[in-house]
Amino acid sequence: VLYAVNGTARPSHGASLVIVATNGEFTESARSWAPRHGIHLLDRHKLCRWAEHGYGLHEVLGIVPPSTGPV
Repeated sequence: VLYAVNGTARPSHGASLVIVATNGEFTESARSWAPRHGIHLLDRHKLCRWAEHGYGLHEVLGIVPPSTGPV
């Protein structure tokens, strides 16, 4: 799945943020490979923090949200 997402998310779909989500776990290989290719992984624990505990998606992924312009 990660190889397919990596090959299509940006060039074919114009994604600026690439996320692969699962309600399970990712393998160790996936957890080490994905960051090297700019892919964020959203596993069951992160989904729970986002959906049930009210954390923002950017916070759950540990990334800075895009700027919305001057404040």
